[in-house]
Amino acid sequence: MKKLFLAILFAATFMVVQANAQGVRRLLLFAGDTANLDLKLQRQWLRADSAGVVQRDIWIAVFNDPRTFRRMYDYHDVDKNEFTLVLLRKDGTEQFRSEKPTPTKELFELIDTPAVAPVQVGNNNKGSNQH
Repeated sequence: MKKLFLAILFAATFMVVQANAQGVRRLLLFAGDTANLDLKLQRQWLRADSAGVVQRDIWIAVFNDPRTFRRMYDYHDVDKNEFTLVLLRKDGTEQFRSEKPTPTKELFELIDTPAVAPVQVGNNNKGSNQH
């Protein structure tokens, strides 16, 4: 019965995450428990710059119970006892990951700076005429 309850809880949480995360960036914070100092520091920084969080459409989810949210920890490949921050783009792909608290200024710079496409060096066209 307990396993069924946890499975339902996970499914409901996952659906809420998916529904609420459409069109927003997701910042996932993982820790072994609520007493984790890195988690506390990261949350403090985010609260201190809540206007920047709102401006950038960042949805924050905190996972601090590895037993209840085991599948989220496994899915995002994070250590169940350590702090991990995962920033997801609006399309759901991972943009940034850190095992240490990251100042909001750095997070905002990552978000505000568009990704640059790799520059191709040289001519990779093997069939070209080079006389």
